[in-house]
Amino acid sequence: MNKRLIKSKHRVQKHGEVFTPSWMVEKMLDIQGVKEDTYDVTKTFLEPAAGDGNFLVAILKRKLVGVKETFSPKYWQTKSLFALSSIYGIEFLADNLEIARYRMFLYYLDWYEETFGQKLNSRKDIYKSAYFLIQKNIVRGNTLTKCHPETGAPIVFNEWRRVKGSASKVERVEFSFAELLNEKITLESGISEGQLSLFDLEGDDTEQKKIIATIIDIQKVYQLEGK
Repeated sequence: MNKRLIKSKHRVQKHGEVFTPSWMVEKMLDIQGVKEDTYDVTKTFLEPAAGDGNFLVAILKRKLVGVKETFSPKYWQTKSLFALSSIYGIEFLADNLEIARYRMFLYYLDWYEETFGQKLNSRKDIYKSAYFLIQKNIVRGNTLTKCHPETGAPIVFNEWRRVKGSASKVERVEFSFAELLNEKITLESGISEGQLSLFDLEGDDTEQKKIIATIIDIQKVYQLEGK
C-alpha cells in the first residue's frame, strides 16, 4: 500500500507539508557520491525537514547494513549506536517529530531482535542509550529561523565525537544549528546577536569542559540526561 503524501489540505496550505514517498527516498539516496556514505557509520546526515522520518529511517537502515558488512559481530552493538549518533533531523511539527522518533526507535529494536535473536530489554544500557540518542539528535525546530517554533530558543545539537584510541568512548560537544552554518541569531531572551547563552562560558577550564564536552562510553550516554 502506498503511503499518503499529505495528511490534509490544511496542513499543506499552512505548513507546505508533503511527504516524500519511500521509492523516491531510496532513489535519492542511491545518487552517486551519496550512496556510499549512507552505508558508512562515520558519515553524518542531517534532514532539515524530517517529516515523519522517511529519510531518517532509510538512512538508519543502510547504516546498520554497513555495521554488519564492516565490523565483526563483537562490535555490532557499539557500532549500531555510532550509526544512530550520526543521524540528525529537524522537524517543525510536534506530531511528526514524535512519529519520526518512534519509527527510528522501533526500526532499531526490530533490527536488534533480528540480528541477535532476542528482544532488547528496556533495562539494558544499549536500549536506554539508543532511545536517548534519537531524542537528542532528532529535534523540534524551524530550520529557517534556526530556533524552536514556540519557545524561540536556538536549535541545539550534540556532536558525538569518537575518542581517538577507544572503540566505544565518545566526547559529547554541544553546538547550535546556527553555529554549524557559521551564522548568528538573536534570541528572544534579549541576548545580543552572536552571544548564544550556550557558549557564553565563564569560570575556569574545568567548569567550561563540563559545559561543552563530556567523555563517556556510547553505551552509557543515557546517563547524560539532564546534564
